[in-house]
Amino acid sequence: MARSQSGQLNFSEPKLIRIGSISGTHGLRGALRVRVDNPHSTILQCVERLILDREGDSVEYRVNSVQSAGRETVKLVLDGISDVDQAATLRGAIVMVPVAVLPPRAPREFYYFEAVGCEMVTTTGLTVGIIEEVFSNGANEIWVVRERSAEHLVPVIEDIVKEVDFVARRVVIEAVPGLLD
Repeated sequence: MARSQSGQLNFSEPKLIRIGSISGTHGLRGALRVRVDNPHSTILQCVERLILDREGDSVEYRVNSVQSAGRETVKLVLDGISDVDQAATLRGAIVMVPVAVLPPRAPREFYYFEAVGCEMVTTTGLTVGIIEEVFSNGANEIWVVRERSAEHLVPVIEDIVKEVDFVARRVVIEAVPGLLD
C-alpha cells in the first residue's frame, strides 16, 4: 500500500499482486521453491507469465511448469532459468502476477488485496480501524485491523461481518462480546 506525498494512504487497485516469494532452489536444473502466501490458491497453475521482483528490480518470466512441493510450497520452472546457480540468485524474490489474469470471484468471495485498506466500523457506528492484513487460519480468513496502537483480529464469518463494500472501502461488523476487547 503506497502513501502519497501528503502521507495519505493510496488504496487504488494494484496492477500487480503478490502471490508468494522464492524460498530456494529445487534440484540442479533451475527449478525454484515458492512459498505461496495463500496455501489454498491455485493462481500459479493458471498463469502463463509472472513477475519476480527483487529489491525493486522486476523481471517477467514465462512459466514452464508448476507442481505442488508440500504444504504452502510449489516447485516452479521458469523459461530461461536452467541451472541451480541461476535459480539461487532469485532467492528472496517476490512472485507477482497482474491483477488482470486473476480468475473471476465467485459470489461472496474476495481477493485478500481488496480488503486491505478498507475502513471497519461496527453496526453501532464505532470506528474499529483499517484492515491492514489478511490471512487464513485454516478455518476462515482473518482481518488484521489497526487503529493507532490497537490491533484486532476479526474472523471473516457471517456472524460478525454484516456488510462489505469494496467500492466504498468500508466493512461493517457486529462487535460480538470479546471481539474488540
